[in-house]
Amino acid sequence: MKKLLASLPFATCLAPIPVSGASGLVDQPLPLKLKIVSRDGKAKLKVARKLPVLISCSKLCDAKVKMTIFTPVGKGSVADAGQLGENKVLTIKFGFRYLKDNYRKSKLKVKFSAKDVETGKRVAKTRAFRFYR
Repeated sequence: MKKLLASLPFATCLAPIPVSGASGLVDQPLPLKLKIVSRDGKAKLKVARKLPVLISCSKLCDAKVKMTIFTPVGKGSVADAGQLGENKVLTIKFGFRYLKDNYRKSKLKVKFSAKDVETGKRVAKTRAFRFYR
C-alpha cells in the first residue's frame, strides 16, 4: 500500500505535461529547393548555337535567371524573370564560331534566384558549366 501511495504523486506530475512530438514540424512549410542542370545532366555543355539549361523550383516561385558566357575576349549575358512552377529551358545566343574555336577557355555561369510565393523567402543558387565539342 505504501508503494502505491508513493507512486501516485509521481503519476499525477507526469499527466499535465503536454506531449509536443512532431506537431511543431508539421506546421512549417517545406523549404524552397532550386535545381540547375544541363539537358543531359553533365557538368559540361556541348558547343551549339543554343545552349539549353534546365532550371526548376520545388514549389511555385517568382524566379530570376541570369546566364553569362565568359570567353577570352569578353562576355555576353541574357536575363529572364517571371513565375516558375515547372522546368524551364533558357537559351543563350552568342558568337557560335568564336565559341567553337575557344570552347576550352570559355564557361557559362548561371545565377538562379527565386522567391517563395508562400513564405516570401529568397533563395539563390549559382552554377558554372564548361564546354565540350
